[in-house]
Amino acid sequence: MKKIGWILLIIGIAIIGFYTIYIKSLENKANDNIEDYIKETSIIEEQEEQEIIEPIVEEKVKKKNTINYTAILEIPVISLKSGIVNSTKNFYSINYAISADRSSNYPNEYGNFILYAHSGNSSIAYFKHLSNVNIDDSVYVYFNGIKYHYVIFDKYDIEKTGKAVFKRPINDNYITLITCNQNRKGYQIVLTGKLINTESY
Repeated sequence: MKKIGWILLIIGIAIIGFYTIYIKSLENKANDNIEDYIKETSIIEEQEEQEIIEPIVEEKVKKKNTINYTAILEIPVISLKSGIVNSTKNFYSINYAISADRSSNYPNEYGNFILYAHSGNSSIAYFKHLSNVNIDDSVYVYFNGIKYHYVIFDKYDIEKTGKAVFKRPINDNYITLITCNQNRKGYQIVLTGKLINTESY
């Protein structure tokens, strides 16, 4: 019986070790993808150097990346910096990254950039700490060489029905962040921010 107990203990430790290594490798890959996106889309003033380096960088990125980010979301107050992907009929993006709703307007045009992600404790729960973001907190989006700075001005819950109504401004830029409320079953947290400035990165 003692031998069986030791064997089970060793197997348990091995499983935990493999799972920890797997989660760490996913985090490292996501961080690499974020850095690659920022490098690829940054505005570089010395164009001659960029033309020489770019073909080599492009080749490495294509081999390494399995998910092509369209933008990066950063929320400093919850230490979040993660990639955004588009949701399509054939790609259930929420299981891979922060997902941009199909009806979204990207930051470079007037409208509402609507993003959603899982909460909870899984490795894909990118919005697990979204409830800790409050009014007046800053949110940043890196998109095509421009860093967009939003400030949250509204926070509320909605019933989880699969449908939601959001502001779609004609002359302003908003961002809306949505995830399930882990403290209130059947509800989702919604945060809305307004663009206040932009800068090149």
